[in-house]
Amino acid sequence: MRRAVFILAVLVYALGCAVPAIFAQLNLQPANDISPAASASFAPEIAQLGRPATYRVTVTASHKPLEPPELASPAGLEMSFAGGSTSTAILNGTLMMTTTFAYNVVPQRTGRFAMPSFEIVVGGGRVRVPGAVLTVMPPDPNAAPYQPVRAELELPQRDFFTGESISGRLLVIETPDESPQFVSHVAKTTGAAVVRPSVRTTREQFTVGGQKHEGLVMPVRITPILEGDLELGIQILVSVQKNEAAGQRGFGRAQSTVDAKPARIRVLALPRTGRLPGFTGAIGKFTVAQPKLSATEVEAGEPVTLAIGMAGEGNLEGVAAPEMSAAGGWQIYKPTSEFLPDSEDRNTARGAKVFTYTLIPNRAGLKATPAMAFCYFDPEKRAYVDITIPPVPINVKPSSTAPAPAEPETPKTETPRAEEPPRIVEPAMTGLAEKPGRWVRSPAPPLREWWLLAAECAVPVLLLALWAWRRRRDWLAANPQIIRRRRAHAAARRALSRARAAARSGDRGEFLRASAGALREAASPLDTARAASLTREDVLRLLNGDDGASAVARKVLDSADAANYSPANAATLEPRTLLPELERAVQTLARRA
Repeated sequence: MRRAVFILAVLVYALGCAVPAIFAQLNLQPANDISPAASASFAPEIAQLGRPATYRVTVTASHKPLEPPELASPAGLEMSFAGGSTSTAILNGTLMMTTTFAYNVVPQRTGRFAMPSFEIVVGGGRVRVPGAVLTVMPPDPNAAPYQPVRAELELPQRDFFTGESISGRLLVIETPDESPQFVSHVAKTTGAAVVRPSVRTTREQFTVGGQKHEGLVMPVRITPILEGDLELGIQILVSVQKNEAAGQRGFGRAQSTVDAKPARIRVLALPRTGRLPGFTGAIGKFTVAQPKLSATEVEAGEPVTLAIGMAGEGNLEGVAAPEMSAAGGWQIYKPTSEFLPDSEDRNTARGAKVFTYTLIPNRAGLKATPAMAFCYFDPEKRAYVDITIPPVPINVKPSSTAPAPAEPETPKTETPRAEEPPRIVEPAMTGLAEKPGRWVRSPAPPLREWWLLAAECAVPVLLLALWAWRRRRDWLAANPQIIRRRRAHAAARRALSRARAAARSGDRGEFLRASAGALREAASPLDTARAASLTREDVLRLLNGDDGASAVARKVLDSADAANYSPANAATLEPRTLLPELERAVQTLARRA
C-alpha cells in the first residue's frame, strides 16, 4: 500500500513538472502582457415586470479562475448568483482565459435601474467593471404570465390497500419560461404514506390532462400506511434554467422549490374474508420458482439447504419468509432472505427475493421436505392467491457415523507388571536452527521504529517542499518588482557597510563613493532606471517631504561628484559625523520602496 502511494505521488509530481514544459514547447505563455478587461450587461436590456432577466459580468485575460464578486442589489431588484463559467483560448500563441459570472434578476417594480460600476481583483491588480442599465416595462396585457416549472404525481386510477407498494411517476413539466435540469431532493408533505423516489431521472415526452409536455420523469414508489381517502403531496427541490425569452434558453440557473399537485387516492384495509394460510404481507403479483435443494440424498443428521425464489411486482422487499411446519423428523432453523431489485426495469417495485432454509433430518427414511403454506394478495383482483410450496423429494439414509454396539464387559485381572525401560524424550519441535540468529535491539516490529516513520514522512515532506518552491518561483516570476526590491535593498546594505568601514578608517573618498551608491541603490526600486544611472535630482525627488534626509543626500551626492574631479574637495567632509544621518536617509528610501 505504501509503495503504491509513493509511486502515485511521484507520478503526480512528475506530471506537474511536465505540464509547464509541454506548454513551453508549444510556445504557449500566460496572458501576462495583456491587460485584463471586464464588461457587464443585462439580458435582455428591456424586461417586463414579472419576468426575470440575467446580469452578466465577463472578465478576459485573467491568469486563473476568479471568485464571483459580491454585489449589492439596486432598490427594486432581487439578485441571486446563478453560476459561472471559464473558457480558455489560444490567440497568437498566448493563453487567454475568460471568466463569466451570471446573476438572476427579478424586478419588483417598473422603472430604470442602474447597476453601478465596481472593481474586481484580477491577479495582482484591480479591474473596473463598467455599469449597466436595465429598463423594466409594465407587463404586456396580451402576453401570457410567467410560468414556472410545475410537478404532477401520476398514479394508477384504482383503489389501493394499506401496505401496498404503488408504482408511480413524478413528472416535472417544462414551461416556456423555465426548463428543469435535475431534481436534487424529494420530500413528502403528509404522513399518510411512505415515498421512495428513484435515483434515476430521464427527460421524456408525456401526456398530462390530454396535452403533451416534455420534462423530467422520476419513478417513485409509494406505500400507504393509513386507510381512507388520502391526499398525497410531494415537494421537490429542482434546478431550473431560466429562459430569456419564450423558447430561448438563457444562461442563468436557480434552485426552485416546487409543490406537486396533490393526488387523491382511496386506501382500503386488507380483507379478512378469504384470507388463506401462509399470508406474510405480500401484496402485488408474484410467482414462485421451483424450490431447490442443495442435495437430494443425505444422511441422517446432515444439514441441507432449501432455496425458494419469488419474483414479481409489489412490496417484495418487506415480505417475510413463509413458515415451515415442524413435521416429525426435521429440525428447522430460522430462514434468511435476500432482495434483488430489477436493474433493467426503472420500476422500483419490481424485483426478486430468495428465501434460504436450513433443514436437518433427524432420522433415516424421510422421503420429502415439509410443505409450506404461502399466499399473496392481488390488489387488482382483490383476492388472495395461493402459492403453497409443495414438498421436495429427498432420500435420507442412515448415518455412516453411527456408534458401534457396545461389547459386554469382561472382568479385569491384575497381571504382574514388568519394569518398563527408561523413555527417551524426543524434542517437541523439529527444524531448529543450528546457529543463533543476529542480535536485535528490540523484538518490536519495524513499524514502531522511528527511522521507518521518518522515511515514510520524508517523501511527502519532500514533495510538499518542492511544491512550495515551485509556487514561490512562479509567484516571483509574476511579480518581478519584488525581486528587484530585494536586490536593491541588499546592494544598499552592502554599500552602507563599505561606507561604515571607510568612516572608521578615515578614507573620505571611499566613504563618498559608497554613500552615493547606497543612496542610489535604495532609491532604484522607486524608479524604472538602474541605480547607477540615477541623478541627484532623481534621488532628491524620491525624498521629497523629508528635509533632513534630502539635505544629507544633497550634501553626499554633491561631494561625491566634486571628489571625482578633485580629491581635495572631500577633505572638509567628516564621515563619522555624517554617517548616522546617511543611515537614516537610506532607511527612509528603503521604507518608501
